[in-house]
Amino acid sequence: MNRLAILFAALFLFTALPTEAQPTWRHQVYFNAGPQFVTGDASDSYKTGLAIDVGYYYRATRSGFIGLAGGFHQFAADVPGAGDVNVIPINLAFKYNFTLTGIQPYLGAEGGPYFFSNGSSETNFGLTPRLGLRIPLSEGIDLDLNVKYNVVFQDPDNFTYVGANGGFSYIVQ
Repeated sequence: MNRLAILFAALFLFTALPTEAQPTWRHQVYFNAGPQFVTGDASDSYKTGLAIDVGYYYRATRSGFIGLAGGFHQFAADVPGAGDVNVIPINLAFKYNFTLTGIQPYLGAEGGPYFFSNGSSETNFGLTPRLGLRIPLSEGIDLDLNVKYNVVFQDPDNFTYVGANGGFSYIVQ
């Protein structure tokens, strides 16, 4: 009799408590652009730049995403005789969404090679923490606003810049 009461209580709890259906979509593509503000020692040599980024995320868990991110970031020289710098990051990316419906704040990080070109070419490793907000515009299309702090590890000083980006995020069924 005791077991039967426990079974009915468990069934009641499973059916009476509110639940949230897990979204069925798994793939997300985004496009962002925005100004990039050079920080640290390099801020004396380069002006504010411009970045164009694209990426793909796969929803691996309910709120966790993994993917690839890449872009083209350009900085004009602020010192006579110095060349402009073009940076092409190709990174592995991780993102955690705090919610998947309505306005969606998220934290993320990217890491991988950064290809530099300013007359000569070099490749350095970099990390980029990211804080963002997705705002639904219509079904499957969100406005994606984010701030990224790019740290590219170089000798003797790291090349760092903060990006204030905006763009669109598309859910692919």
